[in-house]
Amino acid sequence: LGSSPGARQSSPEGAGARRGVLSSPFPCAMLNRAPDKWREWRLGNQVLSLYLPDPKAPPPPVEQKPLCEVSHMCIKALKDKGELPSLAAAIEGLNKAPDSPGGRVREERFRDTLKTVVLAVLTPDEVEDIFPTSESKPPSRSPSKSSRRPSKMGA
Repeated sequence: LGSSPGARQSSPEGAGARRGVLSSPFPCAMLNRAPDKWREWRLGNQVLSLYLPDPKAPPPPVEQKPLCEVSHMCIKALKDKGELPSLAAAIEGLNKAPDSPGGRVREERFRDTLKTVVLAVLTPDEVEDIFPTSESKPPSRSPSKSSRRPSKMGA
């Protein structure tokens, strides 16, 4: 009485356990569907609470990179130089002196802190790659259609 090679064996845990589905009475208990109230930035076990961007504020300049990209580039550059503990100390300083009693920090202040830490370690060219200024605009491309000759359809 052997089983065929393709036959399935049932397990005592059931199908849900095999697929990694948790059997919880509240399957969506971890989802937060409330209105946005805060943002968090994390580095290892450090958490920095940030203010939400003001919806009435003008958009940031075009050359300003998003915060996640800037922070990633800073972390990578500092890790390559072995100076990541200096960033961790600066983040700890922001946590100890927040902008509000609730413990949140403004994004501009966080960006300034990142730039200060990076300026002490990296070369000016490396800092310019992370924090581009308005003077360093990318070279503009020449329009491709201006160099084309008109078609000879009418000739």
